[in-house]
Amino acid sequence: MKTLVFDLRGKIGHFRRPDTTAAHLTYPFITRTALRGLVGSILGMEEFEGEAWTGIQLLAPVRTRAQELSLLGKGFVDNEGSSTFNRPTTVELVVNPHYRIYYQGDFVDELEQMMIQHQSVYHTYLGSAFAITFPEYVASMNLVDKTSDRWVECVTVVPEQAIMKLLPNEHRQYARASGILHRYLGHRRFRGTVDVIYDVNGDDLTFEIQSESSNDYRFCMLDAQRAVCLW
Repeated sequence: MKTLVFDLRGKIGHFRRPDTTAAHLTYPFITRTALRGLVGSILGMEEFEGEAWTGIQLLAPVRTRAQELSLLGKGFVDNEGSSTFNRPTTVELVVNPHYRIYYQGDFVDELEQMMIQHQSVYHTYLGSAFAITFPEYVASMNLVDKTSDRWVECVTVVPEQAIMKLLPNEHRQYARASGILHRYLGHRRFRGTVDVIYDVNGDDLTFEIQSESSNDYRFCMLDAQRAVCLW
């Protein structure tokens, strides 16, 4: 199936966990919903619609830092009668994020042309307005579904439910990102969460696939040995 490959990078990123309030914590990499929002921004959609399968490859190690920012809020009146105030807030940032994205979906041809021409209808961000990014076109390729050997070497992050048995490697540093929102329903409503396994340095994962047939994920061969997981 035709697959669009493009890179996202920036100085910082912030993919806020919705279960944090006093401090704004971040997921370690771009989320499924944020990625679809970015695709929709390029195409000029106020809310992304249509089928999309995406894979996320980490091209830089996951590094985060906490920074206190003065955010402008509303709801209180200061001594001068102003209805705004500076609210110091601790924000966790992803430092120097760099991702390779694999996209299959309804708008693959339109998205490819926009990226080749370096065009976007709306601004594109790595999760927040202060983390701007400019998608970089890499290639368009035809990836075939994985149909043999249940063991796979995968270059992307992988939903935990897709892994039957992980083959550990002493040179890898494994991590788990939990509670990533799965589907955006509109009007700030979401449905379902997914837990994701990844290597913090972006190295490949080797594991036995839970099921080769699933409505929640699919595996495609990138080359003779390596695969990508789209979800």
